[in-house]
Amino acid sequence: MIENYTVHNLFFKDINQFEEHDPHLENLQNLKFVHPLDWWKDIDWAKPGIYILTGGRQIGKSTSAKLLIKKVLRDKQFKPTRVFYLPCDQISDHLHLTKIIKLFVEEDLKSLADPFLLILDEITYVKDWDKSIKALADEALFRNGFCFITGSDSVILKEAASRFPGRRGNADVSDFHIHPLNFHEYVKLTSPDLLEDPENRIASLFESFEFFQKSGGYLKAINDLYLYGEIKQATYLMFEQWICGDFERRGKNLQTLASVLAAVCRTYGSQITYSALAQKMGHVSKETLIDYMNLLERMDILFSLQAFDQNTGLGFPKKAKRIHFYDPFIIDTIERWLASERLIEKKDRPSLKVESIAAANYKRAMPTYYIKADGEIDLVLVAEKIFVPIEVKWTNQLRPNDLKQLAKYERSIILTKGLSCGHVDGIRSIPLPLCLIKYPREIPALA
Repeated sequence: MIENYTVHNLFFKDINQFEEHDPHLENLQNLKFVHPLDWWKDIDWAKPGIYILTGGRQIGKSTSAKLLIKKVLRDKQFKPTRVFYLPCDQISDHLHLTKIIKLFVEEDLKSLADPFLLILDEITYVKDWDKSIKALADEALFRNGFCFITGSDSVILKEAASRFPGRRGNADVSDFHIHPLNFHEYVKLTSPDLLEDPENRIASLFESFEFFQKSGGYLKAINDLYLYGEIKQATYLMFEQWICGDFERRGKNLQTLASVLAAVCRTYGSQITYSALAQKMGHVSKETLIDYMNLLERMDILFSLQAFDQNTGLGFPKKAKRIHFYDPFIIDTIERWLASERLIEKKDRPSLKVESIAAANYKRAMPTYYIKADGEIDLVLVAEKIFVPIEVKWTNQLRPNDLKQLAKYERSIILTKGLSCGHVDGIRSIPLPLCLIKYPREIPALA
């Protein structure tokens, strides 16, 4: 039975053959840019247990798992026969999963005392997979091994994992997540010299930002753009199929999904409640809308910002939200799909896309909200009991009336399309790409 997965485990016989002909590693050889994908670098290999890796599809989970295998075998941390990669999209049910895992772990009785590395890739394909893992953990099957579980739905994985507490091992960190690259990571990958002196390379930095608005942080799209000068139609289709396929596997309706995304495309970046969004759709209940929106967030497609409560330093969960897309390439993928279905009219809206880029960058790094008062403010970054209001103004001309609300707060910042830092009506202004390069994970006003 294990022999059925030889193509992914060529190292059983020859590690060189694995490195040259493994389908994931072979694909890397054809790419101009390859992100390190080394989320596992700080794992304590003295602490066996069950580890979880999440992230959207086509983000590099499977490839990084193969790179992990390559590293541990080259470092001789495990015997080749004690390493196994299992793609779970080919597993029929949790009983089938249990049988394969036990066959691998117990295949060589003489090696039972040797540590092992087991990678269960995209395990959420398997219904009731957690029953299998819990039963095997209760049998102490993982006491001497490292079991890495991957999947694109972080909530389902972690909720299921919570049903076997005390069985995951003693590691300080056992949950990992791969995000699309932010702009700083993108520049580090594609034009690392720009990081050395970005203020004096501002024109080149803006050029790089133009590319990022098209490819986002997905390696497939990045490489398309640099190799072919455009993103291939097949790449857009691949990501469209990922989104639709994940919803279909969960028994969701694709027509409803398209309606939800169309409504979001018409309103993202504006404050709106789920009730109002459902009313705009007409045929979808609020409960169904929330269900679909939650899944889209768990897939790193959408996220929302809550309105900021200045008294508590937290958000208002029940008030209107501002919905954003997580990545600019995903925005284009979805809009192209919906436009082909004639559900929306695709429009070039660079200011909205750029605002989403900034919001996604800081949402990953720190508590991020928006202000709803006499006027709205795009972002509020919070750290050390201090909040910093930020407006994204992707326009060639700033009007004083646009800054009236921002001027009410100290430490306010404008992120602009301008080529230099300065002040507008006494408010500090920073070129947006420069800000994301210099302060990718910290508040500019506190840096």
